[in-house]
Amino acid sequence: MIAPSILNADNLNLKNGIKKAVEAGIGRFHIDIMDGHFVPNLSFGPELVSDFKREFPMTDAEIHLMSDAPKVLVPEFVKAGADLIEIHYEAMSEEEVNYWLDYLKSNGVKTGLVLNPDTPVEVLKRFYSKLDQVLLMTVYPGFGGQKFLEGSDEKISRARELLDQLNPKIKIEVDGGINAETALIAKNAGAEIFVAGSYIFGSGDIGAQVNKLSEIVK
Repeated sequence: MIAPSILNADNLNLKNGIKKAVEAGIGRFHIDIMDGHFVPNLSFGPELVSDFKREFPMTDAEIHLMSDAPKVLVPEFVKAGADLIEIHYEAMSEEEVNYWLDYLKSNGVKTGLVLNPDTPVEVLKRFYSKLDQVLLMTVYPGFGGQKFLEGSDEKISRARELLDQLNPKIKIEVDGGINAETALIAKNAGAEIFVAGSYIFGSGDIGAQVNKLSEIVK
């Protein structure tokens, strides 16, 4: 599955870009929420998610919450209609991680836990029973257009091996530097969901890029 990141889309032509990707078969979009504190960048807010769900009600909004203020933001994105919310392990205490995963489940929102490149996959042992998917960052979060970090394939393989023991239904998503070459590397290592921003929205022909990447990861 491909989950295009709208962070790299043309903000002044966002609806049209999303529409072209949907027409090419995309059923889920990755929406990066950056708070300017946990990561040194700012992006979208809950209103964009509300607008997205109004315009594309049959398309999933996957929220990648790069924030250490979940108390402020998680309820707002739930209200906005998020289908899946991914929180960062590094952004809060483990007690808070458990609390917010439970909160999402109780509100009918799918759950994801994000691990930064330096975070060991073994932390998943403490949360796997509450997870629908795991997002492994293959760059350091904060900005689009970065290169896929060397050694990411080994971490993906370790995570897949661990999750196969704990709960094989948990899917692995990768985010950062995903293109035709790195998507194949990540797929062969065990990833199933691929976040691609620059590759899809940076070439001019969104549909063609979606089709190319779909062929590689199917």
